[in-house]
Amino acid sequence: MIARILILALGLFAAAGAVTPEALARASKSFQQANAAYEKSDYVKSADIYRQAIDEGVADARLYFNYANCMFRQNQLGMAILYYEKARKLDPNDPDIAYNLRFVNAQIIDKNPAPETNALTRAIAFAHNAFSINEGLWIALALFAFIWLAAILCLYAGSAMRTALATLIVVAALGLAAEAPSLVIKIKEQETLRYGIVLKPAVEMFSGPGETFQLLTQVHEGTKFEIVETRGEWVSVKLLNGKGGFVRLADLGKV
Repeated sequence: MIARILILALGLFAAAGAVTPEALARASKSFQQANAAYEKSDYVKSADIYRQAIDEGVADARLYFNYANCMFRQNQLGMAILYYEKARKLDPNDPDIAYNLRFVNAQIIDKNPAPETNALTRAIAFAHNAFSINEGLWIALALFAFIWLAAILCLYAGSAMRTALATLIVVAALGLAAEAPSLVIKIKEQETLRYGIVLKPAVEMFSGPGETFQLLTQVHEGTKFEIVETRGEWVSVKLLNGKGGFVRLADLGKV
């Protein structure tokens, strides 16, 4: 378990979104106060202050990571997993987030492993998850700009340089073509695909949206679901192994 505390200054939150400067300033101050409390092993106080920063509307992987560390220290595994997942969604390449998430997932009751896949499928999944949407957009923009710049240079370059630039244009175009489908899928997933984490010690899963339906099983804190649809106070969910049912919406935290 990596108990890293990341220090931020005002304005360094990576995904503040539409947060006002005043809210960002309050969040930054709360973050620094929470860091100080964490370093003194006052995990309850630091969690409360990190929560204040989160409630300002700031969405940042480092903030979520630190808050998840506090939740783990208080043995709230569901909340820890929820905020590690939120952090990973914003920064999929951070090794500390990935390590802590694996560590905490190993502590929960329901392991719920994903189905086994072949090497090719794993390689494609690794490449797909290697960058976030923001990183992907910047990569695509850089490749697109390079292609246009190289094409313009080709008009003035000599024969040998033109050949080299043409080769680079082809490579960049292939890279852009390879990245584009993954980026489109990521954007679509962000709009449509939702996950939930069980926050209570135990939650009952039914065959329909209500306790009058057949009780299928009981799932425990930290279990991750794909949220299929919402029906009032109930949600249709699916486990990584494909099995599913209905649980109360209030029992889940949405990633």
